[in-house]
Amino acid sequence: MNITKYVAGQFGKPTGIGGVISTFIMNRMNQIQYKSVVSNLNCCKNDRVLDIGFGNGYLLNLLAKKNEGGFYGIEISDDMLKAGYKRNKELIKQRKIHLAVGNVMDIPFENYFFDKVYTVNTVYFWKDLDKSLSEIRRVLKPNGIFINAIYSKQWLDNIKYTQYGFLKYTPKELEEATLRNGLNVIKVIETKKNISYCIISRIT
Repeated sequence: MNITKYVAGQFGKPTGIGGVISTFIMNRMNQIQYKSVVSNLNCCKNDRVLDIGFGNGYLLNLLAKKNEGGFYGIEISDDMLKAGYKRNKELIKQRKIHLAVGNVMDIPFENYFFDKVYTVNTVYFWKDLDKSLSEIRRVLKPNGIFINAIYSKQWLDNIKYTQYGFLKYTPKELEEATLRNGLNVIKVIETKKNISYCIISRIT
């Protein structure tokens, strides 16, 4: 087995024990990005918020415990859906969290359903960037907010496993793609110098 390739695959679609380990690592690595998402979502009482690629449900759990509103998540991994259900069992019972299998290129919700959408380090695995961003625009309400938390291409290029299956972008490339698909970039936050960013956009 090519271990490097296996690890790369686990970050794209976590499964089995490898998925448990990879999402544990991601929860540790992504803390700065999580904090930026939390501080910029500004959740309101009646908001519907979507997490694209929720992993083991760590950030959804954090948000739903601290905020009013309804929190939704989609994942391509059946194993992560199970992990998300396990972590968020009580919040799901309270109907604060709603989880489903789903793909960003075909989001299983109707037009204008969400007030806010966010994703953390999933963009590298989107097979069609423009189609994915247009889907996000479709499900957002007017004035809806989208937060895309990423690691820079420059930083990812220095990590061995990202040579397998990762589509890497500069912040500028993602800004341009975001604008191209009808979302106006209102802020780019450098969460760690030259390493990680949050691109915040809005439908107007």
